[in-house]
Amino acid sequence: MKIACTETFKRDFQRLPDVVRKAAAKQVTQLLLDHNHPSLNLEGIVGQKGLFSARVNRRYRISLCFPGEDVILLRRVLDHDDLYRSP
Repeated sequence: MKIACTETFKRDFQRLPDVVRKAAAKQVTQLLLDHNHPSLNLEGIVGQKGLFSARVNRRYRISLCFPGEDVILLRRVLDHDDLYRSP
């Protein structure tokens, strides 16, 4: 599996508080190891076919998609409510 990031994800990531950035990096590593790991709580985003979200912590989530067999595209990393408004 490979990880790719949108420019929007990179911008969102840089704006995160340090502690959240560290947790997000850990979850991205977990995505590479096992995208079905329970700690990710991977779920489809309602009304957004092919888009998923993964948990960073209780407040933040990562939106992503699987554009190819061996690629995970990270789209956004935002507060839970903001992410579901703008995945």
